[in-house]
Amino acid sequence: MRLITNLDYNKADFEQRLRFKTEPIIRVTPQLQHLAFDLLEIMYSLNAVGLAANQVGLKIQLCVLDPAFILNKKMPIIMFNPFILEHEEELYGSPEGCLSLPEFGLTVPRFRKIVVKYLGIDGQEHIIKDDNSLLASTLQHEIDHLNGILFVDRLTEKKEITFKERG
Repeated sequence: MRLITNLDYNKADFEQRLRFKTEPIIRVTPQLQHLAFDLLEIMYSLNAVGLAANQVGLKIQLCVLDPAFILNKKMPIIMFNPFILEHEEELYGSPEGCLSLPEFGLTVPRFRKIVVKYLGIDGQEHIIKDDNSLLASTLQHEIDHLNGILFVDRLTEKKEITFKERG
């Protein structure tokens, strides 16, 4: 699995690889569990707090995250078919970066309070409630990826993105 970034792909290839809605899974299988742990390894090796499956070329609704990693702790969360069940309308400015757009560090408007429903690594439904923390913004960032949305899309002022030249 190779990380998809704007530095490695031209605009058309980048858009084709990241700007699509991923497919939900029917059930969590041992193969999908193994894949999820592989994603976690990639995320940790890149010193990141989140990674969505489509960022490494997979078309399924799977993301991994671990906001505690910035504190040198490991408390991973593996999510299949995550979606925001509820959110309050109040927004706050979340400082964010993205592995797929590595040259950007931006403040992104995010919902302050959210409730996310997902299937865990155990195949059971789980719910996470969070407000105003790195977890809340990471959840929204990764769920956006799974829906073909990049964090720069959430900005009120558009940012110019450079891509690898064709060839």
